[in-house]
This record gives sequence, C-alpha cells and structure tokens, in this order.
Amino acid sequence: MNNNKKNVKAQSAMEYLMTYGWAILIIAVVLGALFSLGVFSSSNLLGTSCIGYSGYECQNPLLHSGTFTATVGQSTGTSWTTTNLVLMQYGGGTPTQASFNSFGTNTITCPPYIVSGGLASGQSTTFSTVNALTGAATCSALSTLASSVGSTISGTIWAEYTSGGTFGLISQVATINIKAT
Repeated sequence: MNNNKKNVKAQSAMEYLMTYGWAILIIAVVLGALFSLGVFSSSNLLGTSCIGYSGYECQNPLLHSGTFTATVGQSTGTSWTTTNLVLMQYGGGTPTQASFNSFGTNTITCPPYIVSGGLASGQSTTFSTVNALTGAATCSALSTLASSVGSTISGTIWAEYTSGGTFGLISQVATINIKAT
C-alpha cells in the first residue's frame, strides 16, 4: 500500500512536469520566433512622434524621400511678425541667431523654413525641409541622415522669430522622433 502511494505521487509529479514543460516550451518557441522577426528590436519600439512644448503644437510628422513635413503652430499669446523654422538633429547643440541668419556675412549653411507673414498666436503652418542642422553651423541633407526606409531621426524643431519689436528670439517648438518611409 505504501508503494502504491509513492507510484501515485510520482505519476502526479510527472504529469505536472510534462504539462507545464510543454507550456514553457511553446512559450519559448513563440518568443524565439518574435525575436527573430525583430519585434523586440529597439528601432521597432521607437514610434513616430512630434511633441510640442508648452504653448506650441506639432502634428502629422512625416519623413518621406528625404523631406520632413509637420504641422507646427504656436499659441503663446503673442504674434510673431517674422518666423524661421529649422530642424536640429539630437546632439547638434543649440542653434544661434547666426544659424538662422541668411543676410549679410552670416550666411546660413542650412536654409530655414521661412513662414511668410509670420505666425500669429493660435495659428499653425506646414513646416517642410530637406535639411537638418547637425551642429550650430553644419547642415546635412535629410536623405543622407535617413538613408533607408525605416531609419530614424530624432531632434528638435526650433523657431527664430520677431515679437513686439524684439528680433532674433529663439525657442524650442517640438521634439521629434520619426522613421523614414
């Protein structure tokens, strides 16, 4: 009788191990398949986003065939009579007024997107560029930075504007993370 109890316990233990062993094996195979498909790749986790800072908006970002496009707006309560927008890749530092200036001796190497007529508070515009500042005075073509479909670019959109007679005010407008399509 004692021997019979041991056999029942041993059988129960084996059934337990077999049942959960198969379940663990199936989970391991599924995880392996997902890993080989690249589901857990960090580049796949980075989605396309354009997040405006307080008082600014950024919507509908797109990087296609080397051209970045987004809808950018401001609601700071003041109207901007002149507005220049640039895209700066992360690690590029902070743009200076000379980075935006296309007049006189300070010729910019990365032409800004000029918003004709400025940008009033509560207004937005479609910002489009084929270049990104990679340093305060260096520029690269976005087609070079995003050399293939699926490659990513991260950075910030900066604005230089005139408001209330003060020229050359510079503000960060939005942070972008975008995949080339």
